[in-house]
Amino acid sequence: MTVQKVTLFTEEGFPLSLGGKLKQVDVAYQTYGVLDANKSNAVLICHALTGDAQPYFADKTQQGWWQSFMGEGLALDTSRYFFICSNVLGGCQGTTGPSSINPDTNKPYGSQFPNIIVQDMVKLQKALLDHLDIPRLHAVVGGSFGGMQATQWAIDYPDLVNNVINLCSSLLCSAEAIGFNHVMRQAVINDPYFNHGDYYEHQPPERGLAIARMLGMLTYRTDLQLTKAFGRAIKSEAQFWGDYFQVESYLSYQGKKFLGRFDANSYLHLLRALDLYDPSRDYQNMHAALSRITARYTLVAVENDQLFKLAELHKSKALLEQSGVDLNYYEFTSDYGHDAFLVDYTLFESKIRDGLAE
Repeated sequence: MTVQKVTLFTEEGFPLSLGGKLKQVDVAYQTYGVLDANKSNAVLICHALTGDAQPYFADKTQQGWWQSFMGEGLALDTSRYFFICSNVLGGCQGTTGPSSINPDTNKPYGSQFPNIIVQDMVKLQKALLDHLDIPRLHAVVGGSFGGMQATQWAIDYPDLVNNVINLCSSLLCSAEAIGFNHVMRQAVINDPYFNHGDYYEHQPPERGLAIARMLGMLTYRTDLQLTKAFGRAIKSEAQFWGDYFQVESYLSYQGKKFLGRFDANSYLHLLRALDLYDPSRDYQNMHAALSRITARYTLVAVENDQLFKLAELHKSKALLEQSGVDLNYYEFTSDYGHDAFLVDYTLFESKIRDGLAE
């Protein structure tokens, strides 16, 4: 299934929250299911940090990042709902980002790509829905970085969203999470080929990006899952200073695999947008922002999440409750930790179904 594309803001440009403007914005998106006659069954899917606009392939020729969650009769039921998913602003899978062509120079934006935040991404998603003539959403659902987008939708457009499903994401990044992201960014920035982000005509900073991905993978899974999968097993062709243990080989593989589908500049910009996310931006305080939410809100926490830890989810739960949000909260343990929302269908199915219920 080929991704769909549309170019928006061609006349007035797209102003950004931190300053600057994009002359136009390409948006890559995909839809699934059928929009009903009164347009009441639309559900927006917001992808996580390195996701894309194709969570599901109906013909099963490829595996989308939410393939096991979507389909006829599944939690994300394509026979019941009309799903829309777009690649976020700043991404590298079809929507305008640092690797896109800057119309002023006819070269990739690179270092000239402006800084972006979650609020900009949500504003662009709203413009896409306007283009598709979808007046309101039955639900917005997202995990991790996508959960932040879903939350912001309910704040900025409270009259347009009936339900929010936030999987494995707190309202704010912790100091530790920001610290992990900083180390990952430094791995990229200090790669000798980074060239301040202007590497598109030369060698890309592959070594730095691969290292960043390896560190990220350690925050997405748990020690329990890694122990079960690899333990202290040694490779048959072990390299003393390289892939000696099987777990090291796994991380190296993940780092190399990542290079084939993601751009280093996009990784930097999206990680920083994750750090900077604050629902209270543009509002008097957090309570004023969260009090705008009229949607029924589902928040799901994984107790052994290494990235969005349980203490942060408890803080988010308390803030939502104190702000009068109609909240359904769940928590449980999964060997997969933070990545559970992508792979542990059994644990998430009923929560997603309940969150989408009329």
